[in-house]
Amino acid sequence: MNRSETDHEISWLLSTLNPRLKWRGFRGLCYNEQGISAVEFALIAPLLILLYLGSIELSLLMQADRRVTQTSASLGDLTARLTTVTDTDMEEMFAAAKILMAPYDADAAEMRISSIVDNGDGNPRVAWSDAYNMTAYSKGETVTLPDGIMPSPGSVIVAEVSYDYESQFGYIISTSRTINDKFYLRPRRVSEIARVTTAGSNSFGPTS
Repeated sequence: MNRSETDHEISWLLSTLNPRLKWRGFRGLCYNEQGISAVEFALIAPLLILLYLGSIELSLLMQADRRVTQTSASLGDLTARLTTVTDTDMEEMFAAAKILMAPYDADAAEMRISSIVDNGDGNPRVAWSDAYNMTAYSKGETVTLPDGIMPSPGSVIVAEVSYDYESQFGYIISTSRTINDKFYLRPRRVSEIARVTTAGSNSFGPTS
C-alpha cells in the first residue's frame, strides 16, 4: 500500500468519526476549532470579572469622595452665613453632616470647623475651633493658609472633613483609603464670626 492510499484511508476514517472533516481530509485536523470559544472565555472571564468588580469599587470610592467634599463645603457655607455660632448651631451642624454623609457614617468621620483671624499683622491665628473625632486648634495658634485666602485684616471659616473609606469588596482596594477635604469661606454678614459657648461643653458631635 502506497502513501496516497494510506492517507486516503486515514482521511476516510477521520471523516467517519467527525463529519466536519468529511471534505477536509487529514489536513482538516488543523482547522478543527470546536470548543475554542469556551477556551477563550475561560481565559478572559477572570479579567472581565476583575474589571467589573474594580469599576464598582471605584464608583463607590468616588461616591464617598463626593460626600466628603459636599459635607465640608456645606459645613463651611452654613457657618459663614452666621454672625455668631452657638452650641445649638454646632449641634445642628453635626446633624446636617449626618444627612450629607449618608449612606456613610458621619459618626466615623473626623470634622473640624475653625475661625481664623488676621488682625492686620499678616499672622493668621485661631479665634475658635470646634472638632469631632479630631483635635481642635488651640485659641491663638498660628496657622498657615494658602496664598490669597485670608484678607488682612479679616477672617475666614475653615471646614475640614476626613473619612476612612473601607471597601465593601476588598478585591481592588484591599485597605482603607483616607478621604479628606478642606474649604475656606469668608463670613457673609460680618467681618468675624464670634463663638458663644457654654464653658466645658462639646456641642459639635452627637447629642446622645
